[in-house]
Amino acid sequence: MAADITLRAGARQNLRRLPTFGLSWRILGLVIAAVMTAELLLFLPSIARYRLVYLEQLIESGTLAALALDATPDNMVTDDVKRALLNHARVDAVVLVEPNKPRRALLNIPPRPDMPTFNLKERGALGLIWDALATMSRDGAYYTRVGGESMRLPKAMVWIVVDELPMRIAMYDYTVRVLVLSIIIALFTAALLYLALRWLVIRPLQDLSADMVAFRRDPEEAGSDRPPSNRNDEIGVVDREFQNLQRELRASLRQKSRLAEVGAASNKINHDLRNILSTARLLSDRLAHSGDERTRKLAPTILNTIDRATRMASEAIEYVRDRPTPRLELFDLADLVDEVGITLQEQGEDSDPNTLRNWVNALGSERRVRADRDLLYRVFVNLGRNAFDAGASTVTVRAENGGDHVLIEVSDNGPGVPGSVVAQLFRPFTTGGRAGGAGLGLAIARDLVRAHGGDIAMAATGPGGTTFRFSLPTTVH
Repeated sequence: MAADITLRAGARQNLRRLPTFGLSWRILGLVIAAVMTAELLLFLPSIARYRLVYLEQLIESGTLAALALDATPDNMVTDDVKRALLNHARVDAVVLVEPNKPRRALLNIPPRPDMPTFNLKERGALGLIWDALATMSRDGAYYTRVGGESMRLPKAMVWIVVDELPMRIAMYDYTVRVLVLSIIIALFTAALLYLALRWLVIRPLQDLSADMVAFRRDPEEAGSDRPPSNRNDEIGVVDREFQNLQRELRASLRQKSRLAEVGAASNKINHDLRNILSTARLLSDRLAHSGDERTRKLAPTILNTIDRATRMASEAIEYVRDRPTPRLELFDLADLVDEVGITLQEQGEDSDPNTLRNWVNALGSERRVRADRDLLYRVFVNLGRNAFDAGASTVTVRAENGGDHVLIEVSDNGPGVPGSVVAQLFRPFTTGGRAGGAGLGLAIARDLVRAHGGDIAMAATGPGGTTFRFSLPTTVH
C-alpha cells in the first residue's frame, strides 16, 4: 500500500514537470503572439501619425522661414541667409501662398514636375498608413513635395520640399522603440498571465491528471490523500465530481469483484449440487416403486422438490456465464414454437398430471428467420415456463413483420405481474412473490434476445394476463 502511494506521488510529480511544449508554454507563446499582433495593429496607425506630425512640424518651421521675408524691404534675402533659414527649418524649399498677399518662397531645390506631391489635407487614414509604409521601404535620399496648413496662418497654404531620409531614420528609431516596448509589454503580460493560469488552471489540472493516471493503472486501490478542492469555479466542481466518481466506481468495482468471486464459487457448488440431485432423483424413482403405500405417496413430492432445485441450479449457472455469441442459421420459427410447446407440456405432466398447459402456436404459415435456434429455444422456454408457473393455463405465440425486424409476442391468461415488481421485472432474482423460482428466467431471456441485437419488454399486464414482446433483426421471409 505504501509503495502504491509512493508511485502515485511520483506520477503526480512527473506530470508537474512539464515538457518543453507543455500547456503552460503554449499559453505563454499564444499570449506573446497575441500581444505582438495587437501591438502591430496599433503600430500601423501610430507610425502613420508619427510621420504626419513630423511633416506638420516641418510645415510650421517652413512657414516661419518664409515669414522672415516680410522683414526685408523687397521680400528678398541673400543666398547665405536663405540657406540658413531653410537648414534651420529642415526643408529644402518652402512656398507660402496666402490670400491677397504676394507669394513668398525660399528655394534651395525648386519643385520639379516629376517630384511626388501630395496634400496632407486630402489624405485619409489608410492613405497616411500606406504613405508611411512606402516611406520606410525606400532607400537613400528621396525628395517629395508636401502641402498643408499652418497653425500660424490658418488661411494660407504652405508647400515644402523635403528629403525623406532624415524622416525615415527618425521613423526607424521610433519603430525600434515601439518594438522594444512591445516586447517588454508582451513578456510582462505573458508572465503575469502564465503565473495566473498556472496557479488557477495548470496545477489543478496536473493534480487531476495524476489522479486519473493512477486510477487507470489501479482502479480498485484507495484514492489519493489529496483533499478535495474548495474552489467554487468549474475546475473545483470537476475536481470534486471526479473524486466522487472515483469513490463510486471503486465501490462498484469492489462489489462486482465480490460478486464474481461469489458467482465462481456458486458455479462450483451448483455443479456438485446437480450431481447430488441427480443421484437423489434416481433414489426417489426407486421410492415410487416401493411396497409401502405411504412411501409411494411421498415420492412425487420429493421428485418435484428435486426438479425445482435442479432447475434453480441450472438457471444460476446459465446466468453467471458470459453472454453467448449467436450462431445464426435459417430455420422455421413455427417448428421451433411447436417444439417448445411439447417440451413445456411434458414438463407440466411430469410435475402435475392434472395441470392443464395449453400452448398455442398462432404464427400461421411457415415463417423463416435467421437466428440461433438453441438460444431462441431457451427464450421461449423461459417465457412459457414463467407464465405457466405464475398460474396461466394458456400461452399464445404470435409474430408480425416490422421492417427489418420480426416482432414476436408471447401472451398468457395468467393473473398478471404484481405492480410492486413491474419496474424490476428483468432484474436477476426477481420472483414476483412466487415461491420455488430463482427469478432468473426473464433476465436470461433478455440477455439472449439482446445477444441477437434485439430487445424484450413487457407490453401489457393485468388480471386478464401478461404480454411480452421482443424483436429479432435481419429476418428472412
